[in-house]
Amino acid sequence: MTKEIINQIKRNLSGNPDLDRDYLVSQLDYYKNHESAYEIIKEISGLIWQSLDFYHEENNEESKKTNVSRILDEVIPLIENRDKKTALEKLDNFMSHFGDKYENEEIHKESDFKSNRSITEIQYMRYELNKLSRSPKSYNLNQKKSNRVNWRKDVKINKMNKANDEEISVQKEYHSFLNPLEEILFYQYIGLEKELAYIPFNEPLFDLYYIYGTLLLENDDFAKAEEYLLKALRINPVSSKTILSLADIYKSKTRTYNRFFLYNVDALKFAYKNEDIARAYRNFGFFYVEENQLDIAAVFYDFSLNFDFNRQAFRELEYLKSRGINTEIDRKDAENIIESKKIQVGVNPFILDTLRIICADLENRKYYRGALYFYRILYDLTKDNHILGKINSIQNRI
Repeated sequence: MTKEIINQIKRNLSGNPDLDRDYLVSQLDYYKNHESAYEIIKEISGLIWQSLDFYHEENNEESKKTNVSRILDEVIPLIENRDKKTALEKLDNFMSHFGDKYENEEIHKESDFKSNRSITEIQYMRYELNKLSRSPKSYNLNQKKSNRVNWRKDVKINKMNKANDEEISVQKEYHSFLNPLEEILFYQYIGLEKELAYIPFNEPLFDLYYIYGTLLLENDDFAKAEEYLLKALRINPVSSKTILSLADIYKSKTRTYNRFFLYNVDALKFAYKNEDIARAYRNFGFFYVEENQLDIAAVFYDFSLNFDFNRQAFRELEYLKSRGINTEIDRKDAENIIESKKIQVGVNPFILDTLRIICADLENRKYYRGALYFYRILYDLTKDNHILGKINSIQNRI
């Protein structure tokens, strides 16, 4: 059984390290409770790093192991084996002497721990700042295809952008995205203040900061967790998982829930995984419990179940039911209530439209494994039988 599972996972690999890594990480989560979890996770972990090694073998200059990739090689297996204490100790030691030569200017780093501004005020300020800072050049999907949809060209970009002391200046803005969808979201909703430069593949700084930040959060070191999660967010400002981790900080350690609310709005806007969408809706449920609007909280907890059957949501609904709240809510009524709160209903339509464009483009170019990766994301979000037919058709061609 275990061998069959591993063989099936191997058959689904695309050969592209960025795509394969995301897929393999999703499989780690999928099989974590399997009866043969230890063996499966061990095999998948090996595949993750084989994928990186394959990429490095193809590109000799970029294949040199960096201190960042080495520490992650040590830490990730510890986390997978649930030895988070040792992982945190190793990262504490590493970060005590680590210098990030790609770090962006520390904008928006202020903590909201002492803020008592209203949600409306913060939203308005953020909107005005975004208007002023947005790049005047609008994002053109066709323009970006040449260097981000055809990922094999990434290494050329990385070589061009590989920074030395003279190249790193205030004129460049360093980012890293998991896939083209994230980069398109970045251009659509955030934009550039400076010239975009990509962090080299063998400097996985986003992973370093995100992993360290989440370990600190689990250890209740909220101030330090905020610092490093914000570093991760500056590298990838549309990472919904990072935004949701920051929301967890502001859920726990602030006098008001202003920033908690706003981060969930952002996470929902950028999320393209069901578990992240559901998590944001559960957070809104928590918010309205704290606001003593229990009937509204029930709507959000119930609506979250459309995306993820999470035990916490069921427990909260049982609690609300014990308080005499109706927890059986019609889908259309729920959507109307969510809209009335000025909160996004379901998946961001821009994400769905963009996924369809990317899928069609990759399929037309006969990049079938890449197309399959994005069609699977689209199907998970829509459960559209037409998309399922596309997936089956492409699998038969590979």
